[in-house]
Amino acid sequence: MQSLQGSKPPKYLVRLCRKLTNFKTLVNEATKCTDGCWSQDLIQRVIKEVLAEKSSGISTYNADICTPFDVGHSLAVIAEGISQKEFLVTSKPRKSSCTRGSLIIPVSCFPKTTRYQFTPENNLNFYPANDRHFDLDIDDSEELAVAILKGIHNKTIGWTILGNEGKSLGSYRLQAGIAYSHCLKTFGELNHSQPPLGWDNGKDLTAGEQIEILQHLAQVAQIDSPIEM
Repeated sequence: MQSLQGSKPPKYLVRLCRKLTNFKTLVNEATKCTDGCWSQDLIQRVIKEVLAEKSSGISTYNADICTPFDVGHSLAVIAEGISQKEFLVTSKPRKSSCTRGSLIIPVSCFPKTTRYQFTPENNLNFYPANDRHFDLDIDDSEELAVAILKGIHNKTIGWTILGNEGKSLGSYRLQAGIAYSHCLKTFGELNHSQPPLGWDNGKDLTAGEQIEILQHLAQVAQIDSPIEM
């Protein structure tokens, strides 16, 4: 493994997977496997669902510890989802069902044929996650897929299910709350009408829009509302 100058070497990299049903099936099969003999079909499904059949520019985010409560994990969740139409302030509430999954992968799990590169410029629409963004480049996708399956099986790779349930460890509201708290500590008071200095516009969302959506996801208005007696 190697990294470029500009960021300290990551301990864990978070990868978001979009198709929940396929993600859950992969995790279940990897967890229940008893002999460590991964079928070619399962390996190819990891390449498709986790790596998106790409060999370069695979978006990941730096996390400090292997838990969905980690700031890096929460920033990754928001960065990957903030531009989706379902997250917009004007959109209807998301359905309560789970929607995707995440893997928290120790860098030590990656084979030598996988490299990471610090690429803040490739984090598109949530500025606070810029300094967490890394791209993966792969010479041997099957080798990496097997490493991911092994890591899930022996529990060195963490995973979580993301959805809209309030009690879920991976709920979007909780993830947004963790990210929002981090942003308050970093930037001070957040006002989407007057974004703090240093918070840049994204590719598709202005700084103000990013803050407004983050506050919407974290349900900040409900938290700040007075209690009716």
